[in-house]
Amino acid sequence: MPFFWNVNTIFQTYAHVNLKAVPLNLLEVLLLVAGTLSLVRAVALNQVSVRGGPLFVPIFIYICFVVMGWINGMATGGDFKLSLQEVRAQFYFLVAYLMAVNMIRTPHQTTRLMWMMVLCIGLKGCLYTFRRYVTLAGLPLSDQGVGSHEEAFFFNAFVALLAALAFCGEQGRLTRWMWLLLPLVITGNLATNRRAATAAMIIAVPILLLAAHRSLPRRRRMVGIVGTSLVVGFSIYYPVFKNNDSMFAQPARAIHSQFQPDARDASSNVYRDAENANLMATIRLAPLQGYGYGKRMLHAVPIADISAQYEWWDVLTHNQILWVWMRTGTFGFFAFWMMISSILIFICRTLRSPETTDLAKAVGILTLLLVSMLMIFGLLDLQISNPRDMLFTGIWVGVVAAMPGWKKIDDVESASTVTTTPESAWWCKAPVVKPAHWKKARCIDAEAEP
Repeated sequence: MPFFWNVNTIFQTYAHVNLKAVPLNLLEVLLLVAGTLSLVRAVALNQVSVRGGPLFVPIFIYICFVVMGWINGMATGGDFKLSLQEVRAQFYFLVAYLMAVNMIRTPHQTTRLMWMMVLCIGLKGCLYTFRRYVTLAGLPLSDQGVGSHEEAFFFNAFVALLAALAFCGEQGRLTRWMWLLLPLVITGNLATNRRAATAAMIIAVPILLLAAHRSLPRRRRMVGIVGTSLVVGFSIYYPVFKNNDSMFAQPARAIHSQFQPDARDASSNVYRDAENANLMATIRLAPLQGYGYGKRMLHAVPIADISAQYEWWDVLTHNQILWVWMRTGTFGFFAFWMMISSILIFICRTLRSPETTDLAKAVGILTLLLVSMLMIFGLLDLQISNPRDMLFTGIWVGVVAAMPGWKKIDDVESASTVTTTPESAWWCKAPVVKPAHWKKARCIDAEAEP
């Protein structure tokens, strides 16, 4: 389903009709329709209420700098369509956060969200495993792997969720299904052939162990065993597989390439060094207010032209940490890191709270890892401007921000009372639960005559 295609592109591709429509993609149309219908319903029921949550202010401040960067770009010759491709994902992050804060109100809803995540990523793991061993029939992988760059981020997220649930002692049906799907997800992840996935996982593992050790005192022995096992296992795996050409040696090769890169990795490293130099040269043109969106970076140093493989190679750059700085300026870059820092600090405070349940801690650890991995992927592989990654991460940040309200909802539900008529309680099908503040409470007899 082409959710991120413009409506006009969809009609041109499938119906061969040029509508010259408003430049909205299918996802944005669905969000507008759903948002409008929800607003109409809320107004009709007199239930209009929108929560910002504890992280709304830092996210909103960063989005304000994105808006100013967009205006700056349009005022200085930026291309409108290119600018839309750049800023969309930033706004998706805010929209996803607000949706989660206002819609995910209970642990049960969070568990459903986890199920959706597991099933979707598990299905993608099955698909990529099929492509690797059936479609390619075991042939050598191409440099780009068997799928898009962002798939590796989702496969890493699957592993992060499973690890968080295991450390928190959540051993239900969801966890069992995840263990069954794990081999397919790992195979799919390796089939993407992304060095950024290995780098992100290497950074995520110590963060996971430290977070679990600090927030789960009863699990510290388990954390120690897992950490020791990983160190011992890696000390055996890396020397054996660092020069191996098999798919399962990809993480070892990715690490080895940082010290002794092969021809492909050396070429990639040269390109990224040139890209970083050009980004810094562009930043120096407008260090405070930013270069603005919709404009291509300067080519101050020679750089390979990869437009045949990637159309927006000098607009949406691989290093998107510097890309944020280039587009929004120093103040916007500061706001970006304040947003990320606020999210991480809030998650850490939530994990340390004695009132946080095991499920909430699992969600907190997952989101902590997602934000950390997003920064690594953004540094190496385009992902801060990727709509899917930003939507996904924004949703889980919103869930974490909504978690303090879980206890309040539980308190309201526990204040409900069970009221029955003493004389006729025996013939009621079941006691009817009514809130304590209701003036009347009755038990409905299914056999009572009208």
